[in-house]
Amino acid sequence: MESIEIQVWPFSEKTSRWKELVDIWYHFWQYEPINSAILNILEGDNREFIGYVFRDMLSYDSTPCVVAWDTVKNKAVGFVFSMVQYTPETLPADLKGKELLDFGKYPFKPDVLQKLGDIGNFLDKVFTESNLFTHLSVDKVFMIHVTSVLQEYTRRGLANEMTKKVLEVAREAGFEYAVSESTSSYTQHNKIKRFGFEKIFEIDFENNYANYDSMPAFIRESHKAVAVLTKRL
Repeated sequence: MESIEIQVWPFSEKTSRWKELVDIWYHFWQYEPINSAILNILEGDNREFIGYVFRDMLSYDSTPCVVAWDTVKNKAVGFVFSMVQYTPETLPADLKGKELLDFGKYPFKPDVLQKLGDIGNFLDKVFTESNLFTHLSVDKVFMIHVTSVLQEYTRRGLANEMTKKVLEVAREAGFEYAVSESTSSYTQHNKIKRFGFEKIFEIDFENNYANYDSMPAFIRESHKAVAVLTKRL
């Protein structure tokens, strides 16, 4: 950890330096359970297109991006992408009609685009059925959306250090709640025990995710559901 620095990149930095983070994004697509159902997403043109989707996602709003930086190798090795999620009634005008993950903007093949759409539909289902805003009685939350660390840097506590910094960012910005979705029982337990998150909702993959049968068998065996976790700041 002595060579790792946890940095906070504001809007201008995260959008101008997105290529320094894109390999970590590709890692997320390779290992995250929901994304793993699209086996060829990192092949050929798909890899380039999904990189552009990441670039666009970073520009969705001005929420800072927390980055783990290896000061010896001078490169990013992990990041946490966050954004602000609003109720439909309080969504700012500049975000209306704007998609966080705009897969349709790029010429993915129809079968790939269908599966990407299924990911979006599943995530929408998760947050709709969680009744998040009703449960918390707020009209906006700080959403911790993607946490990813390069494979060779895992098991060093980087995700914990980045989460700690993200919560500081959310607290300093005046948010009442931070929210995170989690597809790993280990991550859920860690966030609950270490950071004081509370699980408010859970939904299984098998009965709710259209791409479930395409998920690798070893992932289906170890990842059964996605949970919505909340923390009062």
